[in-house]
Amino acid sequence: MKRILIALTLTAALAGLGLGCRKPKGIDKTIQSSELLATADKQLKQGKFNDARLTLRHLEQYLPGSPEFPKAKLMLGDSYFFQPSPSYPEAEVEYASFLNYFPRHELRDYALYHRALCHFSSIEGAERDQAETRKALDGFQVLLAEAPGSPYAGEARAKILQCWRRIAEHELIVGVFYVNTYYYPGAERRLKSLLETYPDYVDRERAYFYLGEALRQRLLTPEELTQFNKDYAVKLQKEDLKDLTKEQIKQYSKDSEEFSNERIKVFRAEAKSYYQKLVESYPGSEWARRAADRLVTMGTAGVKEELDS
Repeated sequence: MKRILIALTLTAALAGLGLGCRKPKGIDKTIQSSELLATADKQLKQGKFNDARLTLRHLEQYLPGSPEFPKAKLMLGDSYFFQPSPSYPEAEVEYASFLNYFPRHELRDYALYHRALCHFSSIEGAERDQAETRKALDGFQVLLAEAPGSPYAGEARAKILQCWRRIAEHELIVGVFYVNTYYYPGAERRLKSLLETYPDYVDRERAYFYLGEALRQRLLTPEELTQFNKDYAVKLQKEDLKDLTKEQIKQYSKDSEEFSNERIKVFRAEAKSYYQKLVESYPGSEWARRAADRLVTMGTAGVKEELDS
């Protein structure tokens, strides 16, 4: 029934043009496609998005070789993108379809830009998954690579910066979450990667502080202890540590404790270095004051007094 109603609606929409499902004899195909496109354009301007899509689908189905076909493909994408309640996934499909059909078309940059905008408009908050942000970033970068002189290039560059900032904020939120849930090795990896990958976009004050927090409380992981045991067995020329003598067990316990203590010293020293960077680089911030307090409790004398003077 739904298909019948759609067919009847399309027939009614085309009736004003004097066109049915078949091209009447004697009517030029170019004139028919241009009239269909004009009708769809008028319907879009009137806010009749569903009617416009029916008209454009007719042109797409029956007149794919017409000069108006590329424009009709773009208008299909626009009909979803600019309607009052946009459907960005459907718009993205139509823009992608245009790019597949017409890889060298003069309006390719328009389709590239709006396909990226579909993902950009679907970006979640910084605390949520950033898959759409990364897709938007890729899309804008493709536009700049393929059409650096496009009129959309300036907007694309601005939005690329916004994407980088959102991704960096997301990574920082994850790192802070790991610290607050006592997953210090994961926090260390995440925050170090953040500072290395997004140096221009990250909130360095928070990143330094929470990286210091992770390293201040970090202990050896089971994986690190397992690797120590493997290396120790190799040193003893054994496959594992199952059949050690009493003397070897005693020495192993001593060496294991020494290894653990040395690694923890390294973690604590590194924590101090990040707190110190924060104090020196952002002396007036609340995060720097917190870092100074940490340095005092960790035995770095004179830091808090110097900061308050």
